[in-house]
Amino acid sequence: MDFLNAHALPDGQVLVEMSPNVAQCLYAIAGELLTALETGHRGRRPLRDEDLFPDAYLLIREARGFRERHGAAMRERVTTAVRAIVRGWPGTPAFTLDPASLRAWMITFGHAQVLYLRKPRWRDGRAWDRFPVSERDVTLGWLAHAQDAVALACAVSLCEPPVSGT
Repeated sequence: MDFLNAHALPDGQVLVEMSPNVAQCLYAIAGELLTALETGHRGRRPLRDEDLFPDAYLLIREARGFRERHGAAMRERVTTAVRAIVRGWPGTPAFTLDPASLRAWMITFGHAQVLYLRKPRWRDGRAWDRFPVSERDVTLGWLAHAQDAVALACAVSLCEPPVSGT
């Protein structure tokens, strides 16, 4: 059975546990994203800033200007985060993320989705409204779950007991 769970630990850390298959797949995807970022290509297609970063402005011209001013810095931040995950996590099924690694994890698996999207998800409203029908859809679901599980673990307060019904 494939799974990925995340649990809050003291000092802002998160324990991530997953099946070996999920660990192997997520680690490989992170490596593919790092290669795409470092080479500027995903396969034969270029990895464009328009694919990596959603439109910051309603008008295409303004969004293009924003990317021209900030695209290189944003891409470098993403590359640094992905590199930290690929080099700091050997693909093991259980490990602990410290607060710095948590940010890198969220950036990595949020941006890894670009490798599997045909067009940016903010332009395709139906992408998340249907059942997965392809391997690509299933992979996107796992990438989203990798983020969701860690985000939920971060949201848990260790100081307050869980309240029934919430």
